[in-house]
Amino acid sequence: MSEPFADGWAAAWNAHDVDVVVAWYADAGTHRMASGNTYRGADDVRAMVERTLAGYPDLTFEVRGAFTGADGRHFAIEYTMRGHQQAAIGDRPGTGRAIEVDGVLVVTTDTDGRVRACVDYLDHLTIRRQLGLAD
Repeated sequence: MSEPFADGWAAAWNAHDVDVVVAWYADAGTHRMASGNTYRGADDVRAMVERTLAGYPDLTFEVRGAFTGADGRHFAIEYTMRGHQQAAIGDRPGTGRAIEVDGVLVVTTDTDGRVRACVDYLDHLTIRRQLGLAD
């Protein structure tokens, strides 16, 4: 079943529209990677999005499922991320190799419907293995 928030999220990322992705977040919104990094506010989120898109110029997201809480302010997006890492991201050099990894976003929005807090459950070990950087 399609959910408008999930479709809009994927469309913004798939269009590589940094401004639309950043606008999805409240001014003080956070995006926390379950593996550790937390991005706070528009500047941090913008840097994360730009770095991700520079590293994966062909990045796409496919929504596999979306679930909304009864209050309409909590939701989850189950996705598959695909792309070829062409440039370094953190300590991962650009290898040109493809990745395909599943993840889940768990999101709480503010009263305006913008992301107040997001936790991104993405398997970074699988990404490293697919890039040839881990066994």
